[in-house]
Amino acid sequence: MNRTKCAAAVLALTATLSVGGCAYRADLTQGNFVEQQAVSKLQVGMTPEQVRFILGTPMLVDPFDASRWYYVHYLREGWSDPKIENLTLLFANGVLVDMQGDFKRPATFSQNFNQQNAIDDGTVPVKQ
Repeated sequence: MNRTKCAAAVLALTATLSVGGCAYRADLTQGNFVEQQAVSKLQVGMTPEQVRFILGTPMLVDPFDASRWYYVHYLREGWSDPKIENLTLLFANGVLVDMQGDFKRPATFSQNFNQQNAIDDGTVPVKQ
């Protein structure tokens, strides 16, 4: 009888441990999904409206300094470590002046944005 109880206890413990290791964890995505392709369209001199059209609304605008916009993307797939991507944009005098973060700075970023080009090719709306 003792042997039967011991075997049942071992079997119950083994079943509990094996089921506990098979738990499902849903993927978790939060924040702004920003792609390098969209970041490559940014240029110095763009207005906040033009940047918002390209990247969407920022996740956070610094409440003490509205000239800083933060785009943050958090992705955790199952039990893996999370991937976090950050992009910080800095505006001065109503135009984009700098970018920092995990994305490659576009080669054309430092060229001053020409609003007439945006009107001609229709890629970015210009507030008139």
